[in-house]
Amino acid sequence: MSVTAQALQDPPGRGADLRLAVIGAVTVVFSITAFAAGMLGALPKGLSSAIVMFGMGVALKVVWTYVARSATSASRTRITTLLSNVGLGISTLAVIAALPRLSKAGGVELMLIDLFAHLWTIGILTAVAGPVRTLSWRAFAGAFLFGFLGLTGFARFLGRPLILALGPSNVFAVAIWVPLTEEICKMLPVILILVLALRRTESRPSLLDLVLVGCWAGAGFAVYENSGYGRGGFSLTASSIISLFFPDIMKGSAFGWTVAQNGHMVHTALIALGVGFAFLYRRRLQRAWVVAAAAIAVTLVEHCSQNAISTGHVNEIIAHMLLAVTLNGRLSAILLIAGIAYVATMEWRAVGGAFQPREWLQLRPTDIQRRGALLAALQASDVREATLHTAPRSAA
Repeated sequence: MSVTAQALQDPPGRGADLRLAVIGAVTVVFSITAFAAGMLGALPKGLSSAIVMFGMGVALKVVWTYVARSATSASRTRITTLLSNVGLGISTLAVIAALPRLSKAGGVELMLIDLFAHLWTIGILTAVAGPVRTLSWRAFAGAFLFGFLGLTGFARFLGRPLILALGPSNVFAVAIWVPLTEEICKMLPVILILVLALRRTESRPSLLDLVLVGCWAGAGFAVYENSGYGRGGFSLTASSIISLFFPDIMKGSAFGWTVAQNGHMVHTALIALGVGFAFLYRRRLQRAWVVAAAAIAVTLVEHCSQNAISTGHVNEIIAHMLLAVTLNGRLSAILLIAGIAYVATMEWRAVGGAFQPREWLQLRPTDIQRRGALLAALQASDVREATLHTAPRSAA
């Protein structure tokens, strides 16, 4: 048989296309089974939702790493879109099913107000990241649903045993263990994307992409938790100028001091910004790990100190010292605003091009490729090279 005839009978990519289809079918069946088990009570609903989201993540990882490179472009696009849509669809159904239970404490109205407060910040950041964004809306929606359905359950799984063992007012359990496990859990979607990004050199996501993923995951986590406790709200005046960007920040008091109560969204976004910069832009700073360490330290000090104060077992002098260090709970928000402004300026200059409002939801593949290549070049260069790379081009 001639080579041409063999190629017609077994065209390149046909075997990989079949493997993609099999992976897609198995993942869909697996996800539907896990969801049904949760609805029927065979599995905890939070655990079943986490299985769905985790299963989708693993499936997409397998598709892109081991199979998709040899598959045809049409099959790759079709299968990955199918997996994403199935995962989002099942997770959305799980959210709808959980609403009656979640809204008992504060009502649906308070839950929607709290959701709007978080979406306000996400909308501002989406506009800022618009000219450099490389991830689609599916990634951000998945991060929110994962935070809402999966990460909250995972955090409770890790934190609740110690709370039950030591008591709900124990300082170590409430102020150290719970904040630590919560911040680690909320960072899982960011870490997954960062690990996959670091494996590639020809195309990279924007750092603002990672911050957006952190925002969405933290928002989902916060809306779920606030609904359970019957809290949340929207205010543009609770904390001066900061509330214009973060209307979910509420005002509290401790030992006579006014305290800004940052939510999970701000904390996760700040850690995502610091950790993302330390890995993606490590060549721009000799000790880039300091940026990640500072972001993590500020977040944990704020989170831990406010949790500790809530137990009622913290010395007043120590409490005042912790509040002073965190600027009464405002430090993480201030650092996040400053960091986003710096990164946006740097990445805007590197990517260039006009931003179209329609790209908020749907990015063109050509734009993603162009931006990813320019961002990869920027992240691979040191400070001097990056300055030359982002210098304005001459009129000629």
